[in-house]
Amino acid sequence: MLEEKELGRELARAQADKGKILLRTGMRVVLAGVIILAGIRGNPPGRGPVSFLAGVLAAVIILVAAAWVFWPLIHYRDFAAFYENGAVLGQRKWRLEELGEISFQDVKSNHSLFTRTYLCTSVRKFDVTYIKDCKKNFNRAYGNII
Repeated sequence: MLEEKELGRELARAQADKGKILLRTGMRVVLAGVIILAGIRGNPPGRGPVSFLAGVLAAVIILVAAAWVFWPLIHYRDFAAFYENGAVLGQRKWRLEELGEISFQDVKSNHSLFTRTYLCTSVRKFDVTYIKDCKKNFNRAYGNII
């Protein structure tokens, strides 16, 4: 495993964009609330006992919906740090030679209103969507090579 000393002096650091994370989580909470209210108003719960299978299905749907709603919160501790001889991306230390050519890519999906940002290397694509000013800090660290 690489040590901090091997990477050299820290040139720039980009932290998680907490505002973006909370905004997207809040939007998902509102959307889920609207869907739940529409479902309850359109199909009010009956007074009779619910079958076991229907209860299990409802519990599974609730768990999946909760995972989707709160998914952006896992990015709350994301960061990227750029050093003289390497970088810390995805909680792992990388040498610049390992990463190879580095570029940034913004991807717009048909399934989302928002774009995703990737830091593309020869090793893999790092999702830096929730890291604030990652590209700006990368350019600041490595002298506008992109």
